[in-house]
Amino acid sequence: MKVLVTGATGFLGSHIVDHSFRQNDSVRVLVRKTSNRDYLKRYPELEYVTGDLLDIDALKKAVEGVDIVYHSAARATDWGSRRQFMEANYTGSKNVLEACLGAKVKRLVYISSPGVVFDFKDQEMIDESYPYPEKPGNFYAEFKARAEKLILQANGKSGLTTVSLRPHAIWGPRDVSGFFPRFVRMLKERRLKDFTGGKTVLLDMCHVTNAADACILAGRSDKAAGKAYFITDGQTVDSWKFLDRVADLFEIPRLDKKLNLRFAKLTASIFEIIWRIPRLAENHPPPITRYALEMMTHSTTYSIDAAKRDLGYSPGVSVDKGLALLKKWIDGNGGVDGFIRSAR
Repeated sequence: MKVLVTGATGFLGSHIVDHSFRQNDSVRVLVRKTSNRDYLKRYPELEYVTGDLLDIDALKKAVEGVDIVYHSAARATDWGSRRQFMEANYTGSKNVLEACLGAKVKRLVYISSPGVVFDFKDQEMIDESYPYPEKPGNFYAEFKARAEKLILQANGKSGLTTVSLRPHAIWGPRDVSGFFPRFVRMLKERRLKDFTGGKTVLLDMCHVTNAADACILAGRSDKAAGKAYFITDGQTVDSWKFLDRVADLFEIPRLDKKLNLRFAKLTASIFEIIWRIPRLAENHPPPITRYALEMMTHSTTYSIDAAKRDLGYSPGVSVDKGLALLKKWIDGNGGVDGFIRSAR
């Protein structure tokens, strides 16, 4: 197979590249001129196209002769301006879709998020029938949902099969910008506070190896056309007890501070008002957002029965194994201090 990976210099994208080579695929990547390609240099046979999701000519060149496109590139954060999220997560995805249709690509695997259906309620073992909320949680959720709908509705056009995957809370080696390094940094610096008031908050995560496995399966399944799938490790953890486990594993202080949730939400609301200033919103993350608070105080667990049935998905990396692999990677790359310094 000839495959294209967008976001290949990022966290999940680099693992999709790894897994594609293990499948003996011929791999091409779309990368910005300024992207760090150090990890990808281990693959001398890798083909590069320089450009971004708004560069129509680069996209046309990137999809030429390709069988499968894994569209992983996105603005994966909860801060930024509406324009930034629209361009990165909707317009860019629309451009990828149109390029695939024009080049008669056989399959487009879109990396979405369970955030597209998060409605500020506890979600326990929900499946793909759960509806999109009337009001999206933030700009990220809004434009990821719009892109997912557009891509799934295009299934069957010009011979293109489309699939959307919703991996939740991706974690593992090579993560420098996700939730995990941020929490480790805040624990180490004693800045993280418990807002739950004693409530048990359940969480399903997705190790990056499991997420990349699901991508490869979605690229080949004959049952996945036009569908979305939740992807997780298949193990539910207690969020705040898991943080204690992480602290113990890396020999950093456990969470020992509490903060009233109402006060925290008020503080986040004030920050969000200030962060409406475009220059501030586009260049600096706020200390906390209401969306992040809601995600940290509501259970988010998902059924992966559909992925097991249609994709043949089976999580190969457990939470225990994932922690061991992550510690080995962190220890081999400067330890916790080095991990924190490299985190964005």
